[in-house]
Amino acid sequence: MKLKNLVVGTAVALLLVAALPAAAQTTGRIDGRVADESGSALPGVTITLNSAAMQGERLAVTDADGRFRFLALAPGSYDLRAQLEGFGIVEQPDIRVQVDRTVTLQLTLSSAFGDEVTVSGVAPIVDTTSTTSGANFDQKLFEDLPTSRTFTGLAFAAPGAVDGGISGNPSFGGASSAENRYIIDGLDTTDPAFGTVAVSVPQEFVREVEVKTGGYEAEYGGALGGVVNVITKSGGNDLEGDAFAYYSDDSLQGESPPVPQVGQDLGYEEYDFGAAIGGKLIEDRLWYFVAANPTSRDEFLRTRGGHEDTESLERLYYAGKLTYQVNPNHQIVASLFGDPTTDNRVTDNSYGSVGVDREYGSTNLGLAYNGTIGASFFAEASVARYDEPFSVHSPTEAPWYVTATSNPYVRDLVDAQGCGSTDPFYPYSGSYNWNLGCAGGTSVQDPQDRSRDELRASLTWFAETGSVDHEIKIGAIARNVEYNDNARYPGPYNQPFYDSNGDLVDPTGLRGQRWVLFGAYASLRVYDQNSPGETDEQAVFFQDALRIGDYFTLNLGLRADAFNATGVASGVVANSELDFGFSDQLAPRIGFTWDVAKNGRSKLYGHYGKFYESVPLDINTRAFGNEIFNYYYFYYPEDGSLPTAENPGTYYTGFGFGLGTAVDPDIKPMYTEETLIGFEYEVAPNLALGLRATQRSIEDVIEDISADGGANYFITNPSGEFTMNPVTGEPLPESVFFPEPVRDYESLELTLNKRFSNNWQLYASAVYSKNEGNYGGLYRQETGQLDPNITSLYDLPGLLEGAFGLLPNDRQYQFKAYGSYVWPIQLTTGFYFQYLDGTPISKLGWHTSYGADERFVTQRGTAGRTADVWNLDLHLQYPIHFGSGLDLKLIADVFNVTDQAEATLVDQEWTTAREQQGLLNDCGGPGTGVGTSCPAGNPLWGTPTQYQSPRTIRLGAKLSF
Repeated sequence: MKLKNLVVGTAVALLLVAALPAAAQTTGRIDGRVADESGSALPGVTITLNSAAMQGERLAVTDADGRFRFLALAPGSYDLRAQLEGFGIVEQPDIRVQVDRTVTLQLTLSSAFGDEVTVSGVAPIVDTTSTTSGANFDQKLFEDLPTSRTFTGLAFAAPGAVDGGISGNPSFGGASSAENRYIIDGLDTTDPAFGTVAVSVPQEFVREVEVKTGGYEAEYGGALGGVVNVITKSGGNDLEGDAFAYYSDDSLQGESPPVPQVGQDLGYEEYDFGAAIGGKLIEDRLWYFVAANPTSRDEFLRTRGGHEDTESLERLYYAGKLTYQVNPNHQIVASLFGDPTTDNRVTDNSYGSVGVDREYGSTNLGLAYNGTIGASFFAEASVARYDEPFSVHSPTEAPWYVTATSNPYVRDLVDAQGCGSTDPFYPYSGSYNWNLGCAGGTSVQDPQDRSRDELRASLTWFAETGSVDHEIKIGAIARNVEYNDNARYPGPYNQPFYDSNGDLVDPTGLRGQRWVLFGAYASLRVYDQNSPGETDEQAVFFQDALRIGDYFTLNLGLRADAFNATGVASGVVANSELDFGFSDQLAPRIGFTWDVAKNGRSKLYGHYGKFYESVPLDINTRAFGNEIFNYYYFYYPEDGSLPTAENPGTYYTGFGFGLGTAVDPDIKPMYTEETLIGFEYEVAPNLALGLRATQRSIEDVIEDISADGGANYFITNPSGEFTMNPVTGEPLPESVFFPEPVRDYESLELTLNKRFSNNWQLYASAVYSKNEGNYGGLYRQETGQLDPNITSLYDLPGLLEGAFGLLPNDRQYQFKAYGSYVWPIQLTTGFYFQYLDGTPISKLGWHTSYGADERFVTQRGTAGRTADVWNLDLHLQYPIHFGSGLDLKLIADVFNVTDQAEATLVDQEWTTAREQQGLLNDCGGPGTGVGTSCPAGNPLWGTPTQYQSPRTIRLGAKLSF
């Protein structure tokens, strides 16, 4: 179903909730109540709101209960004034409004004559209406911290966030790094294919970053982990801008320890500069913001074989925004941003080197409207487009070879190429990638384009039933998502393929060659992928915030999602698609907040919710696509040479996979279930303490399985015993059993928030957690496999032996603290500190069909933990004032000040031996290997494969006006 049909299918819901396009989750609000000295409500009070972040001023008048509200406020600082004849004027300055947060004010007017003005105390820091857990980073906060140059670094500072194994992608609440949603200016920018970060923007473009780790309302969907919500800057009535430059290189960095299995970093050079400017086209009516930030980075490294290489990356960040106020009640915002990128990478784990050229980067367009309709309705709607061309090319089309044994004959073949003798790691490993000429193996991917078209709309209705106030919000979302996956191994050979005896092996010819060298034979792997995939998604939601009295709120919500995921095989293979309706994905969200101290500064709260997966399109193109794997087996050529397509040896058998995977007709959608309870209290002005407990579990996991040893695959909710082949319908020779997937996460979290005041700010969190089960999620962290919903773990029952235990991203203890102080000499010092205990270590072994590290030799996570790690980062910033609003800030960031060098990852390959039925304790590890009684063992098991980044200094300057 194309987008035009999708729109028709949701038209009724859209018409109910909006008439124009507009953004959601990009603003905050102020609610308040005005009373006299006796506590009685004061109706008719005129409330005036002003801010540099807002076009013009806003007016409101309190209702019969003395209440007022200001909706759709851009993040920033606001000043409020309350005035009623016969009473003194009350002013509330510097009200900090954050994205998707509510500031609740309680104002008291005293009887007075004339224009006597009273300045109220500071606004509360506790949002007494929300059950959401996480963190907010406003511009003042992240500009004063030593963080990465883009918003993704801030996400890791949220309580409970850990590294989940995919660079730049945090893990929240025990979920894998591929289970979050990333929203910029209301646009969903999550990678449609894999569920990871796809778009980033630098700090100079950003006004605020919100990280939701749990407890969020029904309007948010598609995430099993967390939601990262970014708001970029807008213009203003005053002309403002920055010109900035940052630099760092290896002379400003400590030495990185060598890693025998990978190589060693030799240094780098990084340039980062740009400019941003915002202002008015029409005062209080039309604002603009534009920015550009080119960056480049060269990394120098030595491969494990001793070759020196350079990896290069060049990226251009750009952004533009127009904010148009039709009138004080209606606003339209148009956004544009992107990050076109080119890079050259050296392939991982290769003896030599091959530069892989990649071109990617997205263009994002959005148009949004919000408006107040009368006294009781507020409408939002938006239309957005995400588009990302993506391609990967190798400079060589030489066939790719992989050794799968330490057999002397195979070693002689490799050594004849001059590839094995100087490799310090080669003698210990049965796995070794290379091309002719000793370049590392790679693949060709062109095109791998992704796109997402999205429509959103919602309507909020403020109503009363007796003494209960309602804030009812209904909304609808429609998306069309596409992914076009074209890939192959290098080494094309398109003529009919014969073996060395002249026998025809493949009449259609080869498309790429990947040779796996075994002791007595070689296997030619042919990969051919030419598969567009498409998913149509719709969602509707309802939520009602019931305010019962002045201090208690009950939040009731229900979300329903539907989607249809298809590929080119969906019309050929029966049930080769995922198709879920609204009734299949009903997600209740129920929460409460109670101001137990009855002062607007305390909150006891709880929340229960279900969160359904938005399935990435990797499954559309692989399981429902035209992906073909052909396996051909040959005895080695008689002349003693390496096998090639022209001289492959003697063919003796082969088989293939492809052309679509069937789906269980009774399959259920995958979701996370969450319960949390917490308490937060403002113990002093601008200072709040919080305590929260969270429990999460994953349910109805979607994965592919094979009940017949890999001959046929089937997508289902794996659990229980199979006596019949689910693909062929034939009885199995013996029954097979798949244990139910389990991922249970529990945490206890203590937080401290000190908002910036009196020249300092401080935020800290301490978390105790446990993440346990036999299923890590959409990303398989032990093997680095990013194939959401079709990872290898559940393919065969034997892969699950020993799989239950502590999961790879389990960290029992965490402590994080960050903040800043402005000294009397105007020097700003900021810091970020974290302490994390180590992650579980497993013993992994070779699986006959699946290769290295696919088998648990002993129970998962029982072989110890990596070392505890801690680091301290510092930020220094000194301004030089030139007058007329022109300032130069000199900046220095020092990361890992004490140059800690603990291992963050270790080699978990215990053995390269093939498994034996029922045997999990194969010999391996230190003291084993070639020349010992355990030749298949890996003596480097447990040794570091990644360390903490060494001490690094980044210098910068920013000219602001």
